[in-house]
Amino acid sequence: MKRSVSIIIILLFVGFRSLALSWLDYDQVLAPWSWLATDNPAALVTYQPADSTQRLVADAAVGVFTGHGHLASLEASPHEWNAKGAAQAVFRSSSRVVMRGGMDYRHCWGSDACGSVWMEPGQMPFDMVEYTDTTRGNIRQERYGLNGAVGVEVGRGLSFGGRFAYASASSTKQKDPRHTNSLMELDVRAGVMWQHRGLVIGAAYLMRRFTEAVQFRTYGRTDRTYGYLVDFGATYGRSETTDGKGYTSSDNEKPLLDMRHGLAIEAGYHYGNYSVGGEWRWHHRAGHYGVQSPSFVDFNKHHGDSWSLNGWLQRNTSETLLKINFGWTHDNLRDYERTYAIVSHEGVSDIEYFDDRLSGKRQSYSYMVGAQAHWGIQRSLAAWQAKVQVDYHNDDVTSVVYPYYRLQHVHVTSVSADLTRNWLVTGDRVWSLAVGTMWSRGGGTPASDSTFGTPADGNTPPALLTETLMRRYEWIVAPRMSASLGVRHSFPVGKKVRIYTDARYGYTHAWEIQYCRGNHRHQASLTVGCQF
Repeated sequence: MKRSVSIIIILLFVGFRSLALSWLDYDQVLAPWSWLATDNPAALVTYQPADSTQRLVADAAVGVFTGHGHLASLEASPHEWNAKGAAQAVFRSSSRVVMRGGMDYRHCWGSDACGSVWMEPGQMPFDMVEYTDTTRGNIRQERYGLNGAVGVEVGRGLSFGGRFAYASASSTKQKDPRHTNSLMELDVRAGVMWQHRGLVIGAAYLMRRFTEAVQFRTYGRTDRTYGYLVDFGATYGRSETTDGKGYTSSDNEKPLLDMRHGLAIEAGYHYGNYSVGGEWRWHHRAGHYGVQSPSFVDFNKHHGDSWSLNGWLQRNTSETLLKINFGWTHDNLRDYERTYAIVSHEGVSDIEYFDDRLSGKRQSYSYMVGAQAHWGIQRSLAAWQAKVQVDYHNDDVTSVVYPYYRLQHVHVTSVSADLTRNWLVTGDRVWSLAVGTMWSRGGGTPASDSTFGTPADGNTPPALLTETLMRRYEWIVAPRMSASLGVRHSFPVGKKVRIYTDARYGYTHAWEIQYCRGNHRHQASLTVGCQF
């Protein structure tokens, strides 16, 4: 009788195990599928689950992130807190259809904030910066995101796919001079891919519409005038006030529109455990700042092009994953000021535009090469993970307030390394320890000023913020070292869900600091999530 009961218990245990997840980590399940990182949604069909429990892999998490220290970019807060939530999943619903989607939310609080008025100044054709450092205040930001994609194989190795992503955000600075921002981003992609005997060829159309509108306000002392620098690059441009009629006037909300259309082409080959692939991408962007209306001014126009190439060489077995990545990006952007006059005809005011004048241009190059290794893989989880990456970035900026101009050249090199050890212990619990380090250093010329000729009488010299210029330059090029430590624990709940907690801490220290307000920064995060 006891023997029969033991056999039944063993059979029940085996049955339960057959229903349990055959994988232990969401990111590790998708790590071998390099095509999923491309811009072509048709590449989703390359995902092939190892078994039925991997047809759907999903992750949902909430977390708190905080950063403290004055070693930060000009627009960052010395003390900031972020609450985040995100969910993402990949699902092979049939032998021909694969779907992918996700959503995210972020709420950010920052104190002692100043600098750029934009929420994402890095991708803007020009900047607007508070003219003094004494008007720092609290700032709040919210961002929502939603995305979905599907890939469908129609036969003979041919597949089609589409992707839709939407994001909206808002931001408010809570001290004069105040500005309220609203952001909307729409990303649409459509692609096709063909696979035949290991050969993979694909192409995709890319479209992105980005709008960020800003409203300037003053609620405190009305007898005080607040100033901004309209920065065409390298902290060089025009000075304005909120009670004027220019870029920073408070009379109406002003949107910046950026439209991008592009093309991505993919090619690759796989044979046995080896695969090689790459993606070339180009897009053209164009847009303006202001309102295209007879009653309001359209201040600024821009256009540019971007090219990139990313590729990989990979060897994947049941126990190891070895991958080499490389990337190259080149961006070319030109910004123009619109010249105009307000004319009146029979009591009706109209805006008449003349020739546009070049106000700024930027060329940037980026290079990346990296290697990663995962070994001791068990149930899609590597016992060891190691990654090394080298990045180089170069920026050449020209800013013009005719007949004056400024040249800036900045370059920075960084090297990073990460190592993770995962332990699978009794009860399908997983403990992970991650350590990382990064070193970077840059150089160049912060500013070289000159003129196209002898300025005429009455020419207004450009506005200069030397301390702001040097602080931004120093933030990029100052030599620094950072280190991070992370601990993660995951455990099963039932047979189809895993709960995990992840705690991380990072510290960055810089040398040769003269203009930044500090030489170090602490960052910490705590995340709780589930995978199923």
